[in-house]
Amino acid sequence: MSAHPSPTSSERAPQRFTLAIELSNPSASPKAHAVALFVVDGSNALVGSMAIPAGVRSSDALMGVIETLCAEHGCAPSDITRLLVSIGPGGYTALRISTTTAKVLAETLGCSLVAVPTARVGACSIKPEHRPALIALASKNERAHCSIVNADGSIESVGVIDASALGAYNLKSIVGDGHLPGSFVEQGEKLGVQIMALVLDARRCLEAGAGIEPISPDALRPIYASEPDAVPQWRARTHD
Repeated sequence: MSAHPSPTSSERAPQRFTLAIELSNPSASPKAHAVALFVVDGSNALVGSMAIPAGVRSSDALMGVIETLCAEHGCAPSDITRLLVSIGPGGYTALRISTTTAKVLAETLGCSLVAVPTARVGACSIKPEHRPALIALASKNERAHCSIVNADGSIESVGVIDASALGAYNLKSIVGDGHLPGSFVEQGEKLGVQIMALVLDARRCLEAGAGIEPISPDALRPIYASEPDAVPQWRARTHD
């Protein structure tokens, strides 16, 4: 029996990829990677990732970074079969840009789309010995949108709170970015709670998105902790 000839490179099945976007809170981890590419196989291994270039607004650079990363790793648009995007809470502009980009790509490429709450991305970097942990996002006016990472790794949202509520959660750590309210730091120190830096990185999105069912691009919505400043300002002017 003669052996079958090996398939040529043109006959081999094309490589498939998962693309992840994490741009929800650019101030949280300025050196973190905003875009990551994973191979779709049994390993789901990280292929490559990129940060937004220094000195460039993330909202201006996202699509260019995606194109560059894909080109570097031989990923054609048709090779992307799954897309994950961090949906907040976070900065209004960053979330609008990242979710709009994800929606357009998913519609254009026909790939599946997974909306990942940002707290799940942040939780991936919190070690078991630091739980229960409070993740503070979108801090403003001494308040923040908070989620609790329980000892077993499960996550629950507690919504927008101020520092007076911290004592109710028996925390081991408070995780936030450079905008974490000073009152949270002060109350945490009184409670003997460790203050830790929030890490948000696209390389964590695949892990964070485990178990989340895909949605249609039309259903994709960012999570905002509060209305952007322009909305109440516009509302006030229209009612003057």
